[in-house]
Amino acid sequence: MPKPHILVVDDRPNMIHLLQKVLRADATIHTAASGTEAVNILEARLVSAVVCDLRMPDMSGIDVLRACKRLQPMAEFVLMTAYASVPTAIEAMREGAYDYVTKPFEPDNLRAVVLRALSRASVPSIGDVGAPGQPAEVLPGLLGKSELMRHLGDQVRRVAATDATALVLGETGTGKERIARAIHELGPRARERMISVNCAAIPAELLESEIFGYTRGAFTGALRDRAGLFEEADLGTLFLDEIGDMRLSLQAKLTRAVEERAIRRLGESKERTVNVRLVAATHRNVEAMVQAGSFREDLWYRLNVAVIRVPSLRDRPEDIELLAMHFLRERVAVEPQRRGEAISRAAVDALKAYGWPGNVRQLRSAIERASIEAGSGPVDVQHLPPEVTASGSPELGTNLVSMKWHAAIELGRREAGRQYLQAVLKRYSGRIAEAAVHAGVERESFYRLLRRYGVQLDSNAIEPEK
Repeated sequence: MPKPHILVVDDRPNMIHLLQKVLRADATIHTAASGTEAVNILEARLVSAVVCDLRMPDMSGIDVLRACKRLQPMAEFVLMTAYASVPTAIEAMREGAYDYVTKPFEPDNLRAVVLRALSRASVPSIGDVGAPGQPAEVLPGLLGKSELMRHLGDQVRRVAATDATALVLGETGTGKERIARAIHELGPRARERMISVNCAAIPAELLESEIFGYTRGAFTGALRDRAGLFEEADLGTLFLDEIGDMRLSLQAKLTRAVEERAIRRLGESKERTVNVRLVAATHRNVEAMVQAGSFREDLWYRLNVAVIRVPSLRDRPEDIELLAMHFLRERVAVEPQRRGEAISRAAVDALKAYGWPGNVRQLRSAIERASIEAGSGPVDVQHLPPEVTASGSPELGTNLVSMKWHAAIELGRREAGRQYLQAVLKRYSGRIAEAAVHAGVERESFYRLLRRYGVQLDSNAIEPEK
């Protein structure tokens, strides 16, 4: 398995050399001869732990600790100090340091402290997966070496450093919740709670009480007072996933909560002040929804402070092999008897040729299935799910649109149905009536098929339903 990454900070070259010698068997070591250099490294590269001297000419170890907790709050911090500075080291632990070691120290003792810190660190040890010199993890739990992902990582870090409301847009399966969590963990509220709710998973009539809370007797079944998610997330972050599915009346109440930083429980007349950072996400086209009247314009303006658009997997094919290998290694780590950590070039080519409508989530599932099929050997084309290999067939892509719907779906693959609907819509420039005639189904049936197969429509390109 790839080694974790540790940053060692000390202004004395002999101490840097000693620490490299003690820790190099356990981790990939990065070094800094000053606090300023350490901060520059923390801004550019993710690490699992920092081992830092307390006294340095330009910045103290406490200053580096504070910068580390701001830039990489998931990394663990170990302070090195002389006996006379132990009270300062204890104060550093109150500020978030994992532990401290006093000089002079036994190398084995320092190594034991650092290994304990690494066991707690929440930064995955996957930095070596990417290209040489380029970390593969652009954000906590989010891999990529493409320019799109590096840009995404930079944008999220900039947004996270503020306390602004953020909106994360992207297709299903692209990792929007991971982005939201990174905004929280890299931001000023990292020490507080992040509360998440999927607005599409809770019935509309219950979502309001879930978010804002209620008082006893507010409705049938309200037997006691209950705080809502806004109150639970106070001082922290509230993540509203799939906010595009929220009904308009609740959007109005949410808009006021964001503007006034105050909420009112159901059945209660008084307002309660809350201090919450709001992060929302949706796979829908919010701008088109605003134009169609299905999303409130004032809420859109409130959310449009910091918009982060997560690229689809098909837009960054150079990341597919990296992700596939990572998921395969995860599988082997869980079931080491499989031992297979290899993917054939032909299988990689097939993965890159596929459109991945389910994005990274679908790729993970595909690799898990392929790993089971491959057993202890390398993953090859025949081990991949049939929809992946079928979609890479030029013959399928050429002939599919010429068929009627029922003939296309007889191919027996859900992906063929999705591709068929997209191809027919493209041929008729989104004109539903003509596309339905081509498919040989009623217009209403065509709409149902679009919903069933998850085909998203550009509201500017389709006819309004009559």
